[in-house]
Amino acid sequence: MPISIHPDLGGDLTKSAIGAAISIHRILGPGLDEADYERALHLELMALGVEHECQVPLPICYKGETLDCGYRMDLVISGKLLLELKAVEKLHPLHEAQLLTYLRLSALSLGLLMNFNTLIMRNGIVRRARSVQPASRHYIETPPSMEFDELSREVLAAALEVQHELGHGLLRSAYEACLVRELSLRGIQTQVKLPANLIYRDQLIVSRKEVPMIVENRLMVSCHCVKELNPLQLARDRSLLKAAGVETGLCLNFHAASLGTETRRIQSQRR
Repeated sequence: MPISIHPDLGGDLTKSAIGAAISIHRILGPGLDEADYERALHLELMALGVEHECQVPLPICYKGETLDCGYRMDLVISGKLLLELKAVEKLHPLHEAQLLTYLRLSALSLGLLMNFNTLIMRNGIVRRARSVQPASRHYIETPPSMEFDELSREVLAAALEVQHELGHGLLRSAYEACLVRELSLRGIQTQVKLPANLIYRDQLIVSRKEVPMIVENRLMVSCHCVKELNPLQLARDRSLLKAAGVETGLCLNFHAASLGTETRRIQSQRR
């Protein structure tokens, strides 16, 4: 997706934020926790007299309903510039996607992604602006070897709409909450976070595990936010099917470039 660079990214607010980050990195160096750098940056900005807020709540408004999914922006300077801080080995494209999604959801125009776990601080800073171009849609590509029933196709269509509205880079809880909302708008019943009651040797095991989502009392839906689905993740979801009392499930990976190619149908294994 082409990313437009805002002309104000070289302005005073950005220069102040980058200068503060460089000063902190020069004194503290790399290798600390993200929270340590956030606290130091707060103190540095205060010393410079730069107006800012830390851990700013970011509710998600999805089609008329405000959903509090626990998101918070690290720092917002003067109500205009978003700073997202990282302390990772290497910035991943998903981190940039997260920054752009936060910009869109918050209606802020400018953002800096700052990775303090680097030898040279300037090399760990990515500048991005919210694109005014509408997001392109990804169309579901159903693998030919998989057969989806009508309900599964409806869930896939709803999930695709959620991915289009939210973009990439959020946590699973956001996609789950918005998927429940989208399915409700389509008249489809859902239940979430049901207890996983396990039976072993005819005895009930009350587990702390929860069944993520049951649709219309017959389809389990599990949302993922990973680079790609792997066999272990699918096996974990399959183990919940029997506890859920249903035969079929869908595993959806919302961080995939194309949701259709990262959707898996799973079935309960009879013994």
